[in-house]
Amino acid sequence: MPRQKKRIPRPTFRRKCHNCGKMATNPVVHHVVPSIPYGDPLPVYSKSAPKTKRVDLKGEMKIIARNFCDRECMAEGKSKLGV
Repeated sequence: MPRQKKRIPRPTFRRKCHNCGKMATNPVVHHVVPSIPYGDPLPVYSKSAPKTKRVDLKGEMKIIARNFCDRECMAEGKSKLGV
């Protein structure tokens, strides 16, 4: 019989809901990513280039990440923001 591998305990990440303010351990994340203006060249992808997280982008390419506790809360929050 095969042996069972023990799971490594992972830390639980808690994020505050953008709409109601409750703390969620498994939040629904909504990312607002700006588009590239028409006519501007697309950034060239290179597999070996150093990777940057979308949250760490600066200037016009910066994204907005919002955490919500569940889908109903996300629908309410998006309607308040006008998105």
